[in-house]
Amino acid sequence: MALHCRAAAKIAASPGLLDVARRNLVRWTANAGTPVPRYLVEWSRILERPWPEIAAVMTGFDDDAIRLRQSSPFAGVLTSEERRRIYEAFRA
Repeated sequence: MALHCRAAAKIAASPGLLDVARRNLVRWTANAGTPVPRYLVEWSRILERPWPEIAAVMTGFDDDAIRLRQSSPFAGVLTSEERRRIYEAFRA
């Protein structure tokens, strides 16, 4: 969740970063074979929506949002340093 909240904040500040997720989906879909996995179809549809709706899915607490974060196309939005800081913040 924390990674997605940070990614959502970055995308809100720089909407062009949504293209990272869209490119990931194109690549994953091309390599998925048939039938295309449900989560890829769902994310493709979600990424066609207005930004506030995309952000709501990225950071939502409902079962679908939680499930979809397990196959998130937002890899590459955060730098390795940003991810490292988030991981360190949650170490006990």
